[in-house]
Amino acid sequence: MQITFQQGGMREFENTGIYPEYLLFNLPDTRQSWRVKVKGKPQKGVLKSKGKVLYEYSFNGHRCKFRKVNEDGSLFDWKEPDCMIIEMRD
Repeated sequence: MQITFQQGGMREFENTGIYPEYLLFNLPDTRQSWRVKVKGKPQKGVLKSKGKVLYEYSFNGHRCKFRKVNEDGSLFDWKEPDCMIIEMRD
């Protein structure tokens, strides 16, 4: 899984006065992707596809880890990406 921490976006900053931050999750093999707004640090959440939870994630402001959720609800061990991309936007 590829994870990008995206910061910025002038249009949203002009409208809200808040510098937006997002986590972008990408599965290159399946071409699935998710964009999640960072509302607080630390932040935990799930990534869904067609209403089913596929992954859980945890973000502490610097590092992000994730784990796969099986169909029966059992969980795999936490994993961290080899590298996390940090992207600044204006």
